Amino acid sequence: MTIYKDDILNFLFKRLQHFFPLIFFSLMLFLFAQFVLTKCLIFFVLFCIVPYLLPLFIQRIVLGIYPLKEGGNYIGLAEKSFSPWLFSLRIQQIYLVFPQLERLLFFLPGLYSAWLRAWGSQIGKSVFWTPGTVVNDRGLMEVGDFVIFGHNTYMSSHLLRVKNGNFFVYVRKIKIGSYTFVGAFTKMGPGTNISSGSQIQAMSNFSVNQKFPATSASKDTI
Repeated sequence: MTIYKDDILNFLFKRLQHFFPLIFFSLMLFLFAQFVLTKCLIFFVLFCIVPYLLPLFIQRIVLGIYPLKEGGNYIGLAEKSFSPWLFSLRIQQIYLVFPQLERLLFFLPGLYSAWLRAWGSQIGKSVFWTPGTVVNDRGLMEVGDFVIFGHNTYMSSHLLRVKNGNFFVYVRKIKIGSYTFVGAFTKMGPGTNISSGSQIQAMSNFSVNQKFPATSASKDTI
């Protein structure tokens, strides 16, 4: 009997991945408790770095084996194919449950850009992120140089919907050219493509595969 990567990864993660936030949080509690009880600084250092490095390390290994590809796929417990996107979503969910973890990265200029690069995004130099910025898919961004993100900008490189009675996810990178200003409260969906030198008005909304400046073929139906 042939065993495929899908079988192995589904066996390891298909159900376990739904508990990732609880597992990481429990590990953080354990490390902090050990620091309090033993006064050993090693436990405190681990408490500080584990919520950042462990999810990142696990994702890099799994996606190195089974790369996340752009496009549409059905997901769910009944699907036989392993979903690298769903795995990635679950392992990053700790930062949605505890957004303060990422907010700390905004204190040091350039650190949040380095954080997104570590997840697999391509981020240029001198990019300014306001602390209210939300990037749902940390490895699916392409941002040029000297880009400014206004307050509470929101970017999601995936769209989930019901199709033919099953859950269907569409995944595509968000691309933003250099010297672009993104106004406050702007929302971008998968496949958003902003040309270099653009100024995006506050509260703008970009749907699937929408381009700016707009063209006659700037939207796709999925």
